[in-house]
Amino acid sequence: MQHVKKIVQVILIALGWFILAQLLTLLLQYLLLRHIAVLNQGLGAVATQLFSTGILVLLLYFYYRRRDPQVLPLPRQKWFRYCGLGYLAGLFFFTLVWLGTLGLNAASVHVVLHTQAWFWLLILFVGYVIQAISEELLTRGYMVGKLLKTERVYVVIIINSLVFAGLHLMNTGINGLAFINILAFSILLTLLRLRFDNLWVAIAFHSAWNFAEGPLFGVPVSGGVSDALVLKTTSHLGFDLVNGGSFGFEGGFVILLVLLIAIAGLVWWEIQRPKIND
Repeated sequence: MQHVKKIVQVILIALGWFILAQLLTLLLQYLLLRHIAVLNQGLGAVATQLFSTGILVLLLYFYYRRRDPQVLPLPRQKWFRYCGLGYLAGLFFFTLVWLGTLGLNAASVHVVLHTQAWFWLLILFVGYVIQAISEELLTRGYMVGKLLKTERVYVVIIINSLVFAGLHLMNTGINGLAFINILAFSILLTLLRLRFDNLWVAIAFHSAWNFAEGPLFGVPVSGGVSDALVLKTTSHLGFDLVNGGSFGFEGGFVILLVLLIAIAGLVWWEIQRPKIND
């Protein structure tokens, strides 16, 4: 019973942080952004949403950095190496999803790159980094850090991943398969956080995955509007189980297959090799 109370407490506090950040974001948008037209439409609106997630980053960082360092496992040693490794892995695995979906004739692609794209690519690159940090600090940071003190690892992975997937239930076009895919994505990120004993790899993987999905390949990110800047990928009708339909590739079975392969590979690596320590 004590364990259940602890789990519920951690979940409620995590949701509290999330709701507080959302309310502060709405307040900021009401006070400032309604007067800046470029930030309320098109790529400007996408960038605004991404950068606004930085509010949650600030809340968690300044509250827990001294109170509970285990919630923010962000060591300075080799951070660039970990970020590079995670980013390359995120790009690689989403590229596999993209190629697999195209290979099954469930989507087509054309180039949309133009001269102004480089500016927005840089802006959205930073934006997706901020978004990834916010989600990772809340789930793989706060939730995993707190639950690991009292719960077994498999319980931590399950609870954290269910909450992460649950936070996406309001996304446009989500369905059962999409929920399972997001759940698998969260399991993979949690395993990365545990394997490397820090958040850098998970943050970089998460950021690269979303950046590749949106600006680079032009696929809707978790049900959102596509912010294609290099390639524009169009899903074919009648292939929803493959391409995810309106939710984007994260709602198709190709992504589930790739994620399961990545999870299996990571588990095998954990069994075969000793844990990484700096």
